[in-house]
Order: sequence, then structure tokens, then C-alpha cells
Amino acid sequence: MANYRQIFSSCMAGLLACVAANSQAANLGTGLTNTEWRIDASEFYCKFYQPIPQYGLAVFFQEAGDTLEFYLESTRNLMAEGQAALTIEAPAWRSSALTTELGYSRVIDRKFPIRVETARAGRMMDELTAGMAPTLTRKAKFGDDLIRLQISPVNFKSFYNDYLACQTGLLPVNFRQIERTSVLFGGGGARLDSQATAMLDNIVTYMNADSLVSALFIDGHSDGQGERYNNRRLSEKRAVKVTDYLVNAGIDAAIIVTRYHGERYPIATNATVAGRRLNRRVTVQFERITGDPDDPLRDLPNFEAK
Repeated sequence: MANYRQIFSSCMAGLLACVAANSQAANLGTGLTNTEWRIDASEFYCKFYQPIPQYGLAVFFQEAGDTLEFYLESTRNLMAEGQAALTIEAPAWRSSALTTELGYSRVIDRKFPIRVETARAGRMMDELTAGMAPTLTRKAKFGDDLIRLQISPVNFKSFYNDYLACQTGLLPVNFRQIERTSVLFGGGGARLDSQATAMLDNIVTYMNADSLVSALFIDGHSDGQGERYNNRRLSEKRAVKVTDYLVNAGIDAAIIVTRYHGERYPIATNATVAGRRLNRRVTVQFERITGDPDDPLRDLPNFEAK
């Protein structure tokens, strides 16, 4: 760890010295008078962001059921692919504060060139609250200049409580986490345990918020122990148990298709205890309307976009 810090410090010293010496370095960001923070808030995600002139957006993002992350959304990516140095620096009006190094973040040539994971994204937020400026530095995409993108702390605290309120109101799960859910059962039984009911409760909560879910397909399965006929009946009981739970919780029975398959479709070996446990399941699969202009998930970031 010590060697890593020495290497990072050495690299950063050279990098920052190069920035100071190179009058052509591009410094992107805002200042005391033109910094703006915005919040897009819903049950499905919180997007807390700062527009960066001539670049795009610096975004703190948290989807329901997931953790905070930070990313850049670029209308015109100026950074070369590679590793950008992430530092915490003082804004121009606090030049006496020390610079803190937070490692490197990968740069890719896409619409979302940089993503920063939860731990460091949280640290960036803490530093903005303290009046410091997270800064990303990387060689320019064209030429030998450097790109320095700095996130301004101006007005951050004025909007931070709004972000926290949005975070508190997020759903417990997002669509990706539940669109194909497996509910597991004990050997020979069709009882829903506390883990299963908690999972189904999350499905109900999500469906009450998302009106674009158009169908649920509930499929019961068994392991390979016992007679085939009995296994088929057991998989039916399990599927009906899940269906009844959802209907009793208020889900419209008309959108539910309930099926059962016995031991026909194992997903693991029936030769082991662990494998049989995975095969004793009911899958809940969602069908959702796409292309609706009012889709609350329409503006989720697509990190594969070029």
C-alpha cells in the first residue's frame, strides 16, 4: 500500500506540475457565480448533478435498490482513454487547503466516459459539503494538453438535503433486480418463509409504483426427488402459493399467468443438496411495456451508449 501511495504521489506531482507549466491545459468547471446544481427525483432514482460548460454533466446517481455512484455524462468527450487522476482540491477562493489523492478512474471513449464507485463517490460528496472540489485530470483526447474537470462546491449544501430526501423515498428494489425473481422452497413443502415473503413484498411495492408492468409469469418447479407426478403437483402448489400471495396483496389476478413444470427444468444438479435447493423454486418473470413517452425508467443512464 505504501508503494502504491508513493507511485501515485509521484505521478500526481508530475501531472499537476505539467498542468501548471502548460498554458494550453483545458480547465473545465464553474466558479462562484455560474455554478448550478439540479436534482431529478423520483421513486426510481435520484440524479443530483452539476452542468459543466463545454463538457456535459457531473452526476451523483442512485437507483432504487442500489448504491450511490458518480459519473460524467459528456456531450463532447475531451479526455483520452486511460486513467484519470481523481483528487480533492481547494477551489480558487480556498487556495490554502491541501490536495487529497483518491486514486484513478478509468476513462473510456463513450457518452459516459468515467464512473466512480460508491465509496469514493460518497467521499466526493463529503468533500463538497466541506467546500472542497473533486477534480479529474487526464491527457486530452487530441494532442498533448491536459483536461482538468473540477466540480464546484458552490451551493452544494443548499441542495444536499433535497438529495437526501429523494434517497429516503426510493423504492426498495429496481426493475433489473426483480424482473426475474426466484422464490426458493424447502424439501417437499410449499411454505413461504420470511425471506420469500420479503421478496414478494418488494415485488408488490415495485408494481404499485410502476404502471407499465403488463404481465407476470409465475412458474413452479421441483427437484428430482420422488415420483414425477407428485413433483408436478408440488410445483403447482408452490406456484399457486406465490400467485395467491401476490393477489391477496393487491396485484391484479388478470395480469398473472400461473404455470407449473415439476422436475422438467432443473437449473442445477439434483445430485447434491445445494443443487436440489436451487431447483425447488418458483420464478416470477415480468413483462413490461416499452417505448412509452412517460416511462419513469426512460432516463436511466445507458452506460453502453457511444
